[in-house]
Amino acid sequence: MVTRELFDEGDKTRLKLTHSGLETLPADVPSFARENFGKGWTHITGTGLPGYPEKTK
Repeated sequence: MVTRELFDEGDKTRLKLTHSGLETLPADVPSFARENFGKGWTHITGTGLPGYPEKTK
């Protein structure tokens, strides 16, 4: 489960992502490693999110 929270910080907005349930995935499958999810979310928020509000106007 992924929970997104947005926080107003003046002229900016802070995003907090919480990805829970990873402990239910098979521990012996390398692609399910916790650090892979962290890298994935960092990539998604770093490349896909910037500029999104401008594109949706």
